[in-house]
Amino acid sequence: MPDDNTPVASDDEVVAGDPSPGIDHEAPSLGELLPTPAGRSGLDPRAQAAALLDVEPVPGVAKPDAALVVDNVRKLFGGLKAVDVDHVEFQRGVITALIGPNGAGKTTLFNLLTGFDTPDTGTWQFDGKELGGVRAHKVARAGMVRTFQLTKALSKLTVMENMRLGATGQIGERFLAAHMPWRWRSQEAEVTTRAEGLLKRFKLDHMTDQFAGTLSGGQRKLLEMSRALMVAPDVIMLDEPMAGVNPALTQSLLEHVKSLRDEGMTVIFVEHDMDMVMDISDWVVVMAEGGIIAEGPPASIGENRQVVDAYLGAHHDEDLTDEEEDETSRPVALAVKDRPAGDTTAPAPDEFLLQASSVIAGYVPGVDILKGCNLELRDGEFIGIIGPNGAGKSTLLKSLFGLIPIRDGSVTLRGETITSAPAHKLVAMGVGYVPQINNVFPDLTVEENLQMGLYLGTHPFAERLDVVCTLFPLLGQRRKQSAGSLSGGERQMVAMGRAMMSDPSVLLLDEPSAGLSPALQDEVFVRCREINAAGVSIVMVEQNARRCLQVAHRGYVLDQGTNAYEGRGRDLLVDPKVIELYLGTLAKVD
Repeated sequence: MPDDNTPVASDDEVVAGDPSPGIDHEAPSLGELLPTPAGRSGLDPRAQAAALLDVEPVPGVAKPDAALVVDNVRKLFGGLKAVDVDHVEFQRGVITALIGPNGAGKTTLFNLLTGFDTPDTGTWQFDGKELGGVRAHKVARAGMVRTFQLTKALSKLTVMENMRLGATGQIGERFLAAHMPWRWRSQEAEVTTRAEGLLKRFKLDHMTDQFAGTLSGGQRKLLEMSRALMVAPDVIMLDEPMAGVNPALTQSLLEHVKSLRDEGMTVIFVEHDMDMVMDISDWVVVMAEGGIIAEGPPASIGENRQVVDAYLGAHHDEDLTDEEEDETSRPVALAVKDRPAGDTTAPAPDEFLLQASSVIAGYVPGVDILKGCNLELRDGEFIGIIGPNGAGKSTLLKSLFGLIPIRDGSVTLRGETITSAPAHKLVAMGVGYVPQINNVFPDLTVEENLQMGLYLGTHPFAERLDVVCTLFPLLGQRRKQSAGSLSGGERQMVAMGRAMMSDPSVLLLDEPSAGLSPALQDEVFVRCREINAAGVSIVMVEQNARRCLQVAHRGYVLDQGTNAYEGRGRDLLVDPKVIELYLGTLAKVD
């Protein structure tokens, strides 16, 4: 059984040789696996989508066949307006995307509609049944289920045990009946058969007996989606199902979402990636500052200036200005300008603040993810690490921070060996680390999270708080708010702020823009540059290769656990070899 300290591979490090993700088309259909609710009987998804063609694209417009109707729903958190929706309807049998900038209220609206939180005011009906005030488990039984941005798989149960828990109305869950197995054996066999069929459909059937805690992030997303289907719902609500998932599994998840719609299910999903929204959605609803600001077909949303300003950011697709480019290039130029032209010899070790040499590391005994990686960070430098999925980028950061044992090679900080040193000692030595997920204490306030950043530090709290709030003004405004009630982008600011509380000289960032809207991604990169300008050296792993290479002084491109290329960020951005290896499928290079 896995414990809380068991390292878990990310999608980036899923062991080679696993079956490829996607739908197993030889598996039974949903109609064969699940009972068909009355709301889906005889439903034609194409006709349902076609009916939207005559609907005016304005906020709050009525739908021809609404499965879910929301009226006057409002929710405040400590005086902050999280949700303020006058009226919105969701068409049955289609895919509706719910988009908007971070903090717009999308996840909070999901929580309210599915009974995980209580609104201050408002009503909503599902298939004509009032669900306001109904608890979450009863909402699920009524046929409306949801998944979470941060998956809720029960890590110390097996994949099959997680699936069985998703089925409703199980006789064996009653206290007295549990002692009479002859009453529930046949039902459990039916539940198991249904679970096996769904796991086969999601290509997780080879992992039936594995603990859920050992699955990668993308595999846990697939497990959570398949477990939700055990309820045989009419409506499934997916909260950022693609966040932090590598491109291969993203395509698998997209295929699954489309198949749910094609088999008559109503899908409502939150997503930041507009390419995905345009690809799979039939209708789009846009939120900002808690309210609905626009809705309509994907094409009309893409042309809506209000949406562009609120969600995409006015300049998110623009290159850096000449001044900005000069700013990112200048420190590297200063670092190398005194070296003779054509000198390719390695710099002396004392030139490096952090140096990793021939690092070999991995999660599973006998399987190396890193196969001799090298990294050199100078004082005041900003380094970006990119590469195709499975290259070992996140593993490299975890090994540098002592979270994964290094099997061979060495790591030094200011010339002192720190190979496999424990994380708490590295923090005391001036190394900060911000993980991609689970990077805040949700039950603590923002201020308490920041206090935790000084747990091993000696700096006065007020002094460091002032520095952090200067970098992230929002944190000063939300000091007393619980971190768990913040949006994904706001939590990322808390995580980065907490790391900065210890006044680090080196900051390790693992995909800080993952799951954020493009506008928030831009803000994160700006903040990273400001942190670097304040004298903190940064090593950043990032999927958004374009922005990463634009802001970094130098970049490393990893491939299959080794260094493929390295150089100035802007040079790598236009290097044909790098484009072919990585950027060609993920970014457009002018």
